[in-house]
Amino acid sequence: MTTWFGPLPALLGAAVLVAACGNTNNNVTASASGTDSDATAGPTSMTDGTITGGTDSDSDSNATEGTGSASMTSLPTTGEPPTSTSNGTMTSTSDPDTTSTTNPVSTTEPVDTTTTLGPDTTSTSDGTTTTGPDCIPTEEVCNDLDDDCNDIIDDVDVGGDGICDCLDIALFGNEGANPSAEFQTWLEAQGTQVDRISLDNTPITQEILDSYDIVILDWLVRTYSPEETALIKAWVEGGGGLMSMTGHTNNQTVVDRPNSIISSMGLSYNASQGFFSGPVTNWTPHPLTDGITSVSFYGGLYVDIVDDGVGMNTVVGTLPQGPVAVAQVRNDGKLFIFGDEWIEFDSEWQQIPQIKQFWVNILAYLSPQNFCTVPQ
Repeated sequence: MTTWFGPLPALLGAAVLVAACGNTNNNVTASASGTDSDATAGPTSMTDGTITGGTDSDSDSNATEGTGSASMTSLPTTGEPPTSTSNGTMTSTSDPDTTSTTNPVSTTEPVDTTTTLGPDTTSTSDGTTTTGPDCIPTEEVCNDLDDDCNDIIDDVDVGGDGICDCLDIALFGNEGANPSAEFQTWLEAQGTQVDRISLDNTPITQEILDSYDIVILDWLVRTYSPEETALIKAWVEGGGGLMSMTGHTNNQTVVDRPNSIISSMGLSYNASQGFFSGPVTNWTPHPLTDGITSVSFYGGLYVDIVDDGVGMNTVVGTLPQGPVAVAQVRNDGKLFIFGDEWIEFDSEWQQIPQIKQFWVNILAYLSPQNFCTVPQ
């Protein structure tokens, strides 16, 4: 029998083959002027990991279905396993008409139990938070955290004396000459950690300074090098609190030695009027002078002030010879320069109880910002 359909299957097969192999590159990339309108649309993978199925219809417009920007590529439709894009998003090619926006979740990574709940909030492994609006108050301890959620770190004052128990204090040099004074013992009794250091020529290092919140210059045994002074200055500007006393003896050593440190910050002792006595009763309203009317001053010096463009100075106590108590805010840190040393003799406090309150004010003022300050 003669048949007219003999050549037709071959022709159809050839057409199918041409359609399937007309574009051997499975990645269809858009050019600046559009794409070939005869290109068959296929699934495309967006840069956010979304796979969009294509269509089987042709388009005559320049913006052809199944094409995109240079960062978009179509995926092969061979049923290969899911592939990972450059940003780690898994894409599936098993169904060209399937839209997937699922990102992989790895269960092999360790789970961090500390999470950030907000700009200033941290959640610990036990579910408590340490600061911020979602903070869960717990008992405050010396751990560098705001446990009680009052925006002050380590404000512990077990004895209720007004002095933070978490302060680390360094006393530079020897104690004053009064044999009945136990200043270091008194500080430690308030709960603070106190070390008396710099009793020899051992250099001051960054590591030493970083161990303390407050440094008090007592009866210094030597002058300090420019390198040491630069370290102390940077430590103050970074948030440290520095106090200086003088008048331990009637000679120039009690001028030159502390000045080797503090003069680099615009403050220095001046002996041009000799050593003179108080008491100091002329005070400027200031956190340092809260509740203070009279403080001992025997054989001390006045303080020179130079504006160095960084420190903001306030004279808080004066005698007729000049300023004898000067506070300075220096970037993130503070200084308090006092012209005598008798305020460290706790034997004096029996006659002048205000001196104890003076020290409460001093330590609170010099404490780092939002750290170890007991609310008054």
